[in-house]
Amino acid sequence: MTQTRFDGQACRKTLASLDSYIDNELLTESNLELMEHFQRCRECTREAQERRNVRTQLQTAVRDVKVPADLEARVRDRLRQTRQPQHNRFHLMAIAAALAVCFGSWIGYQRSALLSTRAMATILRVGLGDHVHCAVPRQTMAPSQVAVDKLPAEYKELIPIVHQHVLPKFPLVLAHECGYQGRKFVHLTFRTDRGLLSLVITRKQKGESLATGMRATNVRQFQVAAFESRGFLIYTVSDLPPQKNLDILVALAPSLQHFLDQMGA
Repeated sequence: MTQTRFDGQACRKTLASLDSYIDNELLTESNLELMEHFQRCRECTREAQERRNVRTQLQTAVRDVKVPADLEARVRDRLRQTRQPQHNRFHLMAIAAALAVCFGSWIGYQRSALLSTRAMATILRVGLGDHVHCAVPRQTMAPSQVAVDKLPAEYKELIPIVHQHVLPKFPLVLAHECGYQGRKFVHLTFRTDRGLLSLVITRKQKGESLATGMRATNVRQFQVAAFESRGFLIYTVSDLPPQKNLDILVALAPSLQHFLDQMGA
């Protein structure tokens, strides 16, 4: 069996054109050339997919960032201050300065929102990491090989809570406390017709916040949804369609939040 090796020059050329390819800005011939390279190179294919995922997350963040309502009024106020008679060149400079100040503050706000989005993406990967580390390696094990309920006593009530809201066709195959990258997780794993569904719960660490509402993303083949209670981060991670993964967490959220808030009280 022969192993094909690809030269670094082809990969460098592909990576240099990758953003234009994702934006559909290349000529047909160049697109075909990159697609042929993707068929041979897993690394470049993975890089292209990761760039698409990051771009989607940033586009979602930018859509949520609105231009400040008072931006136009602030620009007009600055312009009115420059209406005293003066040389045109200095008048134009004043206009430019006014625009720079106003738009600069808006851009700063936008960057802050994007940094916040990156921080949230990092938090979302916390639950994903435990799923990949703990549930995925066990998916080939028969249920008889695993003691299903190994939860600590204070979390035993989670079992009836999840049984009320997770569909019967998703049998619980493992419920336990595990550790990954220096933090503890309460981890319930369900078997689905497509793979695995994990409910992952971990205590928040300093500075971690998802704010209000639900957050959702996809990383490679995994769907991740999350929300926070007073002291915990709660995730569903699965191979299910995005909306199905999110719907399960939405159904679980009120009962889980009540249970976890009582623990943290």
